[in-house]
Amino acid sequence: MTSNKYVLQSIRHQGFVSLIFFFLVFIVSVSVFGTALFTENIELGVRQSGNRVGADIMVVPTDYGESAKEVLFKGNSCTVLLKDNITDGLKKLDGISNASPQLYLQTLPMKCCASAKMQIIAIDPATDFTVSEWMGNDIVRKLGRDEIIAGSAGGVGVGEKVRLFGRELRVVGVMDETGMGYDQSVFLSYQTADLITARKEYADIFGERTDLASTVLVNIRGDAEKERVRREISDIYASEGISAYTVSDIVDGLSKQAGYFKSFGEILNAIVAVIGAVALFSLVTITFHQRRNRVGSLLSVGISKGRIAGIFFREYIYLMLSATAAGIIFVCIFLLPLHNIIKQQLDMPYKFIDIYNAAGLALLTAGVNLVILLAAVSMTFFKLIRLEPAMLAEEQI
Repeated sequence: MTSNKYVLQSIRHQGFVSLIFFFLVFIVSVSVFGTALFTENIELGVRQSGNRVGADIMVVPTDYGESAKEVLFKGNSCTVLLKDNITDGLKKLDGISNASPQLYLQTLPMKCCASAKMQIIAIDPATDFTVSEWMGNDIVRKLGRDEIIAGSAGGVGVGEKVRLFGRELRVVGVMDETGMGYDQSVFLSYQTADLITARKEYADIFGERTDLASTVLVNIRGDAEKERVRREISDIYASEGISAYTVSDIVDGLSKQAGYFKSFGEILNAIVAVIGAVALFSLVTITFHQRRNRVGSLLSVGISKGRIAGIFFREYIYLMLSATAAGIIFVCIFLLPLHNIIKQQLDMPYKFIDIYNAAGLALLTAGVNLVILLAAVSMTFFKLIRLEPAMLAEEQI
C-alpha cells in the first residue's frame, strides 16, 4: 500500500475526527480570509476615493454637510440645494483654480436597476473634474441633453434607456467600480437637469428654478494653502448658510474608520487562531493516544519514525488544505453576491481588491493555518520520536 493510499484510508477510517479537524480549520480560514478581504476592500475604497475624487474642497449648505458627503462617498440618496449657485463667485477667490457645481436629485427606486435607489447627480460637462477622473474627458465633455452616465451598480448598459423624472434618458457610458457613492449614481448634464427642475410638477422641490447646485467642488492652485482657502470660503458665505470642507479631512476620517475595522479584525483573527490552535492540539493529542498501537505496529515492521511522522503529518496537511480552500471559496461565494448590499449598508467607500491581492490573502490564510497546524502537532511528534516501539505497542488503560 502506498503512503498516499494509506493516508486517505486513515482519513476515511477516522471520519468523525477528520470532520472535526476539517471544521476547525474551516472556521479559522473563514475568519482570517473573510476579515482580511473585508478590511482590504474598505481600505482600497477609501484610498482610491482619496486619490481620485479630484477635488480639494467641498462647498455645501451648512445644515446638509453630512448629506452631501454621504452622496459623494457613500451613495446615499438625498436632495440638497444651495440657496444660490455660487460657482462663479468662488472662481474669483484668490487661490482657486477651478470650481464645478453638482446638483443632487433624489429619485425613487429604479425598476431597471440592481440598487435599491440611484442618486441622480447633475454635472457641468464644461468644468467637471471629478467624474472625468473615472470616465475620461471625452465622454463627460460630450454629455448632452437626455443623456446619462451610469454608475457600476446601476444595472444598465450603454445604449439602454431609463425613465427619470418623467424623461426618457439614454445611457452613453458606464463607470467602472469606484468604491464611492458614484457607483450608486447616474450623471446627467445641467442642460437636462434644468429641464427637470423648471417643471411645475416638481415646484415643491426645485421651485421651478434652473442653474441650481447642491455642492461646488473646488480645486486650489498648487501654491495656495488649502486650509486658508477653506476658511476664507466659510467666512465669506457663512451668512448664506454655506460651509466648506477639505476633502482630505473627510478622507482622513474615513481612513481612521477603516483602521478601526482592521484593528478589530486583527484582534478577532488572533483570538480565533489561538482557540483553533488549542483545539487542534487537543484533537491531535487525543488522536495520537488512540493510535499508539498502530504506530507501534508500523515501527515493529521496520517503518522508521520519520516516515510515520510524515504519514501522519500528510493526513493533517491534506485536511488543512481542503478546509482552507473550502473556507476561501465559502467567503467568496458569500461576499460576491452581497457586494452592493454591503457597500450600501457600510456607509463607507468599498471596492473589491484585484485577483492578485486576493490570491495573496489566500496564501496568507494558508500560511496562518500551517503555523497553527505546526504548533498543534509539534508536541505530539516530539513524543513520537522519543518513545520506544514497545511502549507505543503496549495496551493503554
